[in-house]
Amino acid sequence: MTGYRRMAASLGVLFLLAACASTQSNMAPPPPERVNLTSLPQGASAAAQGENALTRAVLADINDYRAKKSLPPLAEDQALRRAAAVHSADMVTRGFLGHFNPDGQGPNERVKAVKPDFKGTVAENIGVTAISGTPDDTAAALMKLWIASPPHRQNMVGAAYTLAGVGAAEIDGKVFVTVVFAGS
Repeated sequence: MTGYRRMAASLGVLFLLAACASTQSNMAPPPPERVNLTSLPQGASAAAQGENALTRAVLADINDYRAKKSLPPLAEDQALRRAAAVHSADMVTRGFLGHFNPDGQGPNERVKAVKPDFKGTVAENIGVTAISGTPDDTAAALMKLWIASPPHRQNMVGAAYTLAGVGAAEIDGKVFVTVVFAGS
């Protein structure tokens, strides 16, 4: 009887873990009736910052990491940078952290808003870290987080990706960073 109870309890834990995994695999909120594919959120769009020392350091670190894996560097794309910058500003101004904003707009929709004819693949890394020392130090802290995360690491070394855009937004000593990867 004890063996049977132990097996039943083990199966219950496995089903619970499987249920958690399946609900967490879909990180998107319930889809709204219609997701905006033609523009980015206005408030965040106005607040978005341009390229700066941190965004340059993040892209340089990603390209250094790719070089260690014998992969070519990612070319910076201004439209992807704009989509990334607006998403970082959106997370700060509306107080959320995720790949999908409260309106249901995700990485693909943001890229479509800035590059309507884009037909390739898109991936995105987001991260939040304390601003520490120089922009290079902050970029290194983000890289450490992304390298430790298999999905984020895979985005950085995806052979299909040839372009990237990096955006950042700061609040209360923290920085929200978004990297949009794209390829044909």
